[in-house]
Amino acid sequence: MSVSRILLRACLLVAACLAAPAGAADCQGEPLPPAPESGIHAPLDGLLRAFVKDGVVDYGCLQAHEAQLGTYLQVLARIDPSALSRDSRLALWINAYNAFTLKLILSRYPALASIKEIPRRWEREEWTVGGRRYSLDAIEHEILRREFHEPRIHFAIVCASKSCPDLAAEAYLAARLDEQLDRAARGLLADSRKGARVAREKGLLGDLHNKLYLSAIFKWFREDFERGGSLVDFVKGYLPADARTFVEVAGGDLAIDFMDYDWTLNGR
Repeated sequence: MSVSRILLRACLLVAACLAAPAGAADCQGEPLPPAPESGIHAPLDGLLRAFVKDGVVDYGCLQAHEAQLGTYLQVLARIDPSALSRDSRLALWINAYNAFTLKLILSRYPALASIKEIPRRWEREEWTVGGRRYSLDAIEHEILRREFHEPRIHFAIVCASKSCPDLAAEAYLAARLDEQLDRAARGLLADSRKGARVAREKGLLGDLHNKLYLSAIFKWFREDFERGGSLVDFVKGYLPADARTFVEVAGGDLAIDFMDYDWTLNGR
């Protein structure tokens, strides 16, 4: 090989390294094989299995393999949701919301500490499903909430923040959807830092009060959780055993308060 061609190749390699985001350049991981039953969601499933652990997203590695996320977005752009079963549609819209949010974060990563730094993050109509453009708000409020009346979606769609429910390390699939949504609900409510916790606290006069602290999600979307009863009735079904016993013993003598929300990025 001539000296000039060696120098040209070296220059191209240097340029590629300089163009690559720091996190992507440091990534040593590869997407994992998707679950055999993941079907159209296979590209997303492989990424989530490899780069999400306990709800923490390795955005650097995800960025290094952003082309695979792009492949999944192309699948979403072509598919006709109306041709799918109810559970298949629900799984698709949950996965779409999460995939679009990941893509949104990668558009600014690593130069951001919170999704709130991105202007009009939820109002941008730049996400395509079935040939039609949507915003994240439209997917959440006009499709997921309005069409499916499934409160557990709030534990499955993730806003890329530390106080969000954990992003699942797998795609949502119709065949296992009920189990996956239940797991997501139990997972959030078992997390005393951001989901739920109980306490007996002294009041101003020294008397004790039974308190149930919940994620702010339960305040923002309270009407969704109260369609079949009270907020406490809904929550009890997913609380860990000790917290559920506390709530049941407290009965009507239970005050509900809501935790502060941490919008810091849910990444490494």
